[in-house]
Amino acid sequence: MKLNKYILLTCLGIIFNNSILISQEDAHEIYDGNKLYFSGKISESILKYSKALELNPINKKANFNLANSLYKNALLIKNKSIKIPSDSKITPDSLSKLMLDQAAQNFAVVANSISNKDTLHQAWHNIGNCYLQKKDFQQAVDAYKKSLKYNPKDEDTRYNLAYALKNMPKDKKNGGGNKQKQQNKKEDSKNDKDKKAQPQQNKMSKEQADQLLKALMNSEKKLQDKRKQKQEDGANPNIEKDW
Repeated sequence: MKLNKYILLTCLGIIFNNSILISQEDAHEIYDGNKLYFSGKISESILKYSKALELNPINKKANFNLANSLYKNALLIKNKSIKIPSDSKITPDSLSKLMLDQAAQNFAVVANSISNKDTLHQAWHNIGNCYLQKKDFQQAVDAYKKSLKYNPKDEDTRYNLAYALKNMPKDKKNGGGNKQKQQNKKEDSKNDKDKKAQPQQNKMSKEQADQLLKALMNSEKKLQDKRKQKQEDGANPNIEKDW
């Protein structure tokens, strides 16, 4: 029994030491990601935060920071500040929406697994921003309302909620009548058929995603070089909330 006890203690010690090592490694990746993010190297920071999640899938800070980077990159692509290769099979609009979806998913991982009110407020606010950029106003409204539950006085969230409500289609604001609902069903059915007939542009293999990310990093570097020549600081106003 004593021998087994010592073996057990040794095994526990190894597991504990390994967990500390992993924790240090993913924290280091997040630290490096943060440096890249705040120096404007958004695409490179995505790689670092993704690596941190590979090392420690339950690191919610990595989820949050990865979501921030994906969101920021989506805006740069959407605003055509970063250009994607002309021979790419995915359009800038489709890529930015794909990144916004991934950002919202990572923010949701945080929102659904923590209890801190400030972080919950920030996460739901940022989820709302992701949907707002996609012009999915109903989803944005729902997210902003959840955010305000945790901080009712936040002026940014209140403003964004008002903006989303203002831009919602009238039929959704009023709940819509039976005719409108039937029309929506017909349109949804038609859209489903159209989706089946069209190639899935938003789906990419890991190899394609890696190649595209490298291209974005090169494009991002060219953008930074232009900013240096113009003696700009490169800072953009952030509407996302940081952890």
